Amino acid sequence: MTKKLTPLLVLLMLLNACSLRDEPPLPTPMADIHLHYNWNQAEVITPKEVLEILKKHHVTHAVVSSRPSKMALELSELSQGRVLPIYSPYYKAGIKQTWFLKKEVLEEARVALATGRYAGIGEMHLVSGSGPHRNSPVVLGFIELARQYQIPLLIHTDASSSDYLKPICQKHSDVRFLWAHAGGILNAAEVDRLMGVCPNVWVELSARDPWHYDGLVGADKQLLPGWKDLFEKYPERFMTGTDPVWNAHQTYRWYEADEGWFHYQKLNEFHRQWMQQLSASTEKKIRIDNALKFFNFNAVK
Repeated sequence: MTKKLTPLLVLLMLLNACSLRDEPPLPTPMADIHLHYNWNQAEVITPKEVLEILKKHHVTHAVVSSRPSKMALELSELSQGRVLPIYSPYYKAGIKQTWFLKKEVLEEARVALATGRYAGIGEMHLVSGSGPHRNSPVVLGFIELARQYQIPLLIHTDASSSDYLKPICQKHSDVRFLWAHAGGILNAAEVDRLMGVCPNVWVELSARDPWHYDGLVGADKQLLPGWKDLFEKYPERFMTGTDPVWNAHQTYRWYEADEGWFHYQKLNEFHRQWMQQLSASTEKKIRIDNALKFFNFNAVK
């Protein structure tokens, strides 16, 4: 005997079908290879909340550095390997401006890296005209540690030209460098110039959003001249991330907690938007594939 469908049951079935049809699709998986979870962020957000934000935006793999460095380990352990920690030269709070003057910095790093728990070193800041010098013993010491442990070095340069990084990557051609923020203020032509002479440099595009360095897209949200061609020229040497810090360029707010993680959605959406302007193959490599290979996520237990 066939049951008759009541009008109410029909209505419920239709509503259920509509809700399933209207549910937005999940975003594509993404690797975010430039995250921080620092002491002044922990004041306003917990590691569990950070991981929930990444999950919400379908960030399946990530890389984090912290001040102090041990906070990156805590976040990684809670993530069960989805977030890889890298060792920060600013291994404790309060030394970001003077780290290269501390004699104990290299020994602290050596002990930490010997544990095998860190997947890289960085973010290491080199600011032209301010310090540290490219050839300072501490900078050279960190490069040597990257070589010894065969891990990448995330290097941040603030300079008017890619020539500032060139002597480093050419002299240390057996070290893998990940160039933060595509040189910050530099345009596509400057980045291309360095990549052409240093095949050991990979480039990440965090903080090239309108709220930080900018210079990647125009007011119409389209990639500025040269970038698309550059990504298609070196599709396997670019990665991206969000760098969710919010007072890094606002020194008058140094004393406040950093609310960068509360801006994660717009940072993530910004990068997803410009990557859609690339060919499907290149977009996927920059969004996730290159990071998985570069940081050897498959080796994570």
